[in-house]
Amino acid sequence: MQVIPALLENNSNALIKQINRLSPFFKTFQVDIADGIFVPNKTVRIKEINNFLTNNQYLITNNFIFDFHLMVKDYEKEIEKLSNLVSKKIMKINNIFVHFSLLPNYQLLITNYPNFSFGLVLNPEDNVDELKQKYDLNQIESIQIMSVNPGFQGQPFLPHTLKKIEQLRKQNYRHKILLDGAINQDTLPLILSKKYKPDCLCIGSYLTKAENLKERIKFLNKKLPPP
Repeated sequence: MQVIPALLENNSNALIKQINRLSPFFKTFQVDIADGIFVPNKTVRIKEINNFLTNNQYLITNNFIFDFHLMVKDYEKEIEKLSNLVSKKIMKINNIFVHFSLLPNYQLLITNYPNFSFGLVLNPEDNVDELKQKYDLNQIESIQIMSVNPGFQGQPFLPHTLKKIEQLRKQNYRHKILLDGAINQDTLPLILSKKYKPDCLCIGSYLTKAENLKERIKFLNKKLPPP
């Protein structure tokens, strides 16, 4: 089971600081982008990341892979900005996650931006039946399940969201399932107790706010099955 740090930061300095702090243990990161409209929080802007990395000649292309979780209403505008980051060879971007409730046509997204892999995000109120009615599930390259209400770190874990993993697998969904939100030493035993488990855990404040990061990494390595 892969762990991907979820980075929800207010500015570029804080984002780079977290990447540097976590880089001895991780090479893949998920950057959360919130616009203050789709969710009640506002994070670092992609344009700000671009300017910071360009002006500081801080090229992180060779070392790390990034996913971006777009908690934004105008996701297409943000995808264009991410395309610019890639074209300038500032970042290696693997996956972009867009919320199912915002997206009118998943296939059109893939057609318009063939250089990216796109995943869909299910909010706690979204259900698998709605997703199945709209799409052939196995055409969706990855699915990220929110186990909290999106926007802020530190929100309570919602156990009922784990049922969606089982529902997807019983619908023969074969691609990667990620779980995002309030994953820590208290909620991890519940997640691991289920027959159907996620492929990836997107872990935020348990890592980014850890006073003893090495101990928490050690705990995760001990508890989690290998990826």
